[in-house]
Amino acid sequence: MTTNLDRSRRAARFLIEAPSIGLASLAYSSGIHLSSLRASLLDISDPWWVVTIGLMLLLSPAYHAWVIGKTGALVRGETFPLRKLPMESFSDLVIGELLVNAFVVLGSVLFLLPGIYVGLRSIYYKQIIILHKARSMEAIRQSFRLTMAPRVVFQMLLLLATVYSIPLAADYLLTPVTQAWWVHPISILVSTLFLAWVNVYITLSFGDLVEHGENRTPHHPQG
Repeated sequence: MTTNLDRSRRAARFLIEAPSIGLASLAYSSGIHLSSLRASLLDISDPWWVVTIGLMLLLSPAYHAWVIGKTGALVRGETFPLRKLPMESFSDLVIGELLVNAFVVLGSVLFLLPGIYVGLRSIYYKQIIILHKARSMEAIRQSFRLTMAPRVVFQMLLLLATVYSIPLAADYLLTPVTQAWWVHPISILVSTLFLAWVNVYITLSFGDLVEHGENRTPHHPQG
């Protein structure tokens, strides 16, 4: 079975072979970063928060549909022109985003660990929606089935904890100079690299789980 290191190298290679993934990540990171300068995703007391969360819900489906679809095409050795963008999956991606984030927030209110656990168990729902044309609730259920093995959850936790430390460290180091103009390009660049690599890696991980039958291959519900 593919090791984490092999998958990491493959993800990096895909980013070099498909610069459109990096460009899409740059556009997405720039939009979210610039809108959050007025009000962050968690700053619900500010009326501008609606604009930030609305922009995220608008851009996120398009971004993930492209990156996940493109990565899946690279794995299969196929092209992925813009016309192949799965427009029919957009509504399920939005609903899935709302549901998963609601579950994570509820779990975090009770205690931090349940929120993290729910996030890890549902981590593949976007891949299942885009690559297997599942509906939102079914995709979340299938993601939970794929991550039944504790080893899968633990490995993903270690990986994400390590990778997330990079943008968090950059944010911490840049906090004293947040008013400087050059901080924003650096923040966007770090976010771009992080989003591009993580989404490609998770998509490759999903493919490996399905291919090697880690649990049960997701079925493709209709309707």
